[in-house]
Amino acid sequence: MASQVFRARTTALTALLGVIFAPAAMAADMPFLSSEPIAPPVNQPVELGTGWYLRGDVGYSNMAVPVVIADFANNLGRTGAVSGGLGVGYQYNNWIRTDFTIDRAVFQPGGAQASRWCPYGTVLDGAAGTAQAGQPIGYLYDPNETCTPIVKTDLNRTTLLANAYVDIGNWWGITPYVGAGLGFSYLQMSNSVNYYENANGQLWQPNLGQGGVPLGWITANGGQGFPPWAYPWTQLLPNQSAQKKSWKFAWNFMAGFSYDISQNLKIDLHYRFLDAGSYTSFPSTITGSGAITKDLYTQEVRLGFRLLSD
Repeated sequence: MASQVFRARTTALTALLGVIFAPAAMAADMPFLSSEPIAPPVNQPVELGTGWYLRGDVGYSNMAVPVVIADFANNLGRTGAVSGGLGVGYQYNNWIRTDFTIDRAVFQPGGAQASRWCPYGTVLDGAAGTAQAGQPIGYLYDPNETCTPIVKTDLNRTTLLANAYVDIGNWWGITPYVGAGLGFSYLQMSNSVNYYENANGQLWQPNLGQGGVPLGWITANGGQGFPPWAYPWTQLLPNQSAQKKSWKFAWNFMAGFSYDISQNLKIDLHYRFLDAGSYTSFPSTITGSGAITKDLYTQEVRLGFRLLSD
């Protein structure tokens, strides 16, 4: 009987302790009442994307040569030069990307041009006692007196462009694409034209303003006449040089393909048509020809790379 009473009291005491300490145990299990400190949040870096890339290109440019002096508008043709550039871009998805590029090329067209008549013979004075006595005073016209103009030109082109591209699928690592861009070109031009006498290779320095009355051209047979292409009877300045610097609007169009060397490296081969702006020549001080304006456009084949970020 006594043992039953003792067990009953023990059971009651246990139940009472459970009622007292149960809320504390529940509170310990609740996170907002837990006595353990909550760890502060860790600052995670913001992911800007993995589409960034660097690019570099080198190529051969075939350029329409600008008119240096108006007299040579149809003589200089085209010239070639090596060009190169760098850029940074972003690949938005498998189809679209954009980049900003800067590239540079140096063109040095020029050379000997077709020979031209240039009088450098004796001035006939018509004085008594001379072989030309009684003839009109003037310059002897001799069609065999010719000069060769030598043209030298140095054109430095620096072009900044914003470009956009459409990648057209990927087959076995090959991705064809087309692209276009707009921007500006900074053109630095220096040039010279010098005439050399074919008879002796000396620089032609005519002075058709020498004294004499009447002024005029004298033909070999002693008669007075003016050939259709005669220079004006004045002091000529045939040897010319000039410099010019300017910013011009530029645009380009591209088509090519890239090949995946690895996940982060692509080789790029493409064709580019670039219009680097217009150039206005200097007028001629010999014939009076006015200035001529031509677009400086190039056709290029370029090989490059694109290095993508991880």
